[in-house]
Amino acid sequence: MKNLKSKRILALLICIVMLFSATAFSASAANDEEVARMWLCSEINKNTGIGHIFLYFENLTDEPIKVGRYTVPGYDIVSVGCFGTEGPRGAGVYYNLESDLKHYHSLKGVSTELTQEELSNVTNKIKNYNTWNPIANCYYFAALGWNAGADKDVPFLIFPSFARLFIQMNGGVSEPFDLFYRDMPVYRQTEL
Repeated sequence: MKNLKSKRILALLICIVMLFSATAFSASAANDEEVARMWLCSEINKNTGIGHIFLYFENLTDEPIKVGRYTVPGYDIVSVGCFGTEGPRGAGVYYNLESDLKHYHSLKGVSTELTQEELSNVTNKIKNYNTWNPIANCYYFAALGWNAGADKDVPFLIFPSFARLFIQMNGGVSEPFDLFYRDMPVYRQTEL
């Protein structure tokens, strides 16, 4: 009788352990789910020939996500870039300004998918940055954000043309999305 009772207790303990193991596994799998696609993008200003490097995010879920200080609604997008003289309200980080400036052409981009944890790392880099100078420029800003979440780091070599080369060497796609498909509200980092 004692043997049967011991076996039942042991079976019950094994069931409980298995139940908690399955719960822990599925919670872990949910944390590894990709919530956003981040693009490292290169554009050329057709008026000046100067390049611009920025980040573009696609929300892959139906829930809002934070990108920097900006809340991206479900299945929506945001571009994030650092500007000097082109910043309409001063130098710094802007959300959606790339879609507002219609003088870009020859968009190239390379992407990576981000889990919530990776997106949080990128977001922290973005929201704690709001400066521009010839060294800490659009390329520097985009490299900080990209390197916080992507598997492969982009080297920082000051000139945006080097980032464009990195994008091309890593399978960059021409016109991977329509940057100008709709009007988006433009925000400066300090306005959010």
